[in-house]
Amino acid sequence: MKFIEKVKNIAKKISNNILKIFNKEDLNGLARETGFIQRSTGRIEGEDFVRLMTAEILGEESVSCEGLCDILRQINPEADMTPQALNERLNKKESAEYLKEVFGIAMKENLSPVRSDISPSLLSPFGRVFIQDSTVVTLHEKLAGEFRGSGGSASASSLKIDIIYELKQDIIQNTEISGGNVPDQRRAETVTGILRKNDLIIRDMGYFTLNSLKKIGEEKAFFLSRLFKGANVYLSADKDAESVSLPKYLNKKFKSLSVCDINVCLGEKEKLPCRVIACRLPDGTAAERCRNARKKAGKKGRMPSKEYLAWLKFGFFVTNAPLEILKAESAPTLYRVRWQIELTFKYWKSLLSIDILKGTRRERIECFLYGRLTAIVILTAICGFASWYAYNCLKKEISFHKVINWLKRKGRLSEAFRSGSLKELIEELLKNISKSLCKQKRKRKTTRQLLDEAAPFTESFPSDETENDDDNNLILFKKQS
Repeated sequence: MKFIEKVKNIAKKISNNILKIFNKEDLNGLARETGFIQRSTGRIEGEDFVRLMTAEILGEESVSCEGLCDILRQINPEADMTPQALNERLNKKESAEYLKEVFGIAMKENLSPVRSDISPSLLSPFGRVFIQDSTVVTLHEKLAGEFRGSGGSASASSLKIDIIYELKQDIIQNTEISGGNVPDQRRAETVTGILRKNDLIIRDMGYFTLNSLKKIGEEKAFFLSRLFKGANVYLSADKDAESVSLPKYLNKKFKSLSVCDINVCLGEKEKLPCRVIACRLPDGTAAERCRNARKKAGKKGRMPSKEYLAWLKFGFFVTNAPLEILKAESAPTLYRVRWQIELTFKYWKSLLSIDILKGTRRERIECFLYGRLTAIVILTAICGFASWYAYNCLKKEISFHKVINWLKRKGRLSEAFRSGSLKELIEELLKNISKSLCKQKRKRKTTRQLLDEAAPFTESFPSDETENDDDNNLILFKKQS
């Protein structure tokens, strides 16, 4: 009975936090502050516009202005606008600024913890566990002056969404928007502003900078990353020490070990002490990586070096977490949770159309972008609660894909906002979790099961399913659906 009451209280808190985002008085006041509403006789109110750009067009790839006007009249019959008038609104700087401010409010409410953590065995020694990554959205080439693309064969115009996601609470901790040409390394130090003692940050090599790793350590927090091949590795902090070739060193000193844990220093000038965990890959995985490297190099008329091919036969990880809280054999398993943010981006694109931003005006793009991001924050809060409930009550894992589709189906979420029945919707969601919203049973273990069991390296590199990473054509761990 106590647990049931606890669940109801959490559901109430989540619905109240979300409803704060849609508070009519606050939204209309903010609309006047940002200049979205300039006349008291305007036909559209701030609340109407926010609901239109979030829950009402949830997952729609593209809605014409005629369609948006039709939906707007369903929200508020008095908001009877022509398509031309609404189009002008979407192209105004004040509209984009208004929705950006609303997104900021959603982020603030999202950061209010309302439940206990989900802490599988491998995550429990750490405070919060952050994953940082980015995704790129292609835009019309006419926007290249506003959002420059990365060049080469890529689009002339694109924007990048950089996310810091907290895994234990399922919270979007931080979001930054930039042009697609901005490298991830430039945001490597963003996370240091939110870290606390014993927090962990997991990132891929795109964010690898020695300065950011040093600052993470100064916050008494921990990092886990792939090791960048170009980093200088030293076996001691002596000034006269020479950098080592890790593959050569490992093959000479630890040829019989599948997992090697070495205390090293990184960087030529200011040496950063840390651990390098090197895992010999299964023969099939190593061979596939080498084949891909030769194929990629062959397209450029060259061949990969022997040193590089030797490097590809290992998985190299770098961390400052001590051995007592992270064993070398479990580091690859812990690192694999980084793939969860890749799955999150996949849901955003396939189910919520975050990558479909049509138009040639910056303001219009930002209106749809911040509207969809606000909807994503709301969905993340609901899905996170559903995940916590399934984990603690049913000992199961929800499928975020199924939950998002359930909320979209029959316009459930938009109807809940119209009728003020969000709390009831969340309670109905919980009743349906065990029936149809959990992951199906399967032979292979899920990521969470591997985390719970602190599974060793050998279970993190299965040979039957692999995926290519964007970084140097590396092989990732098996994806989990």
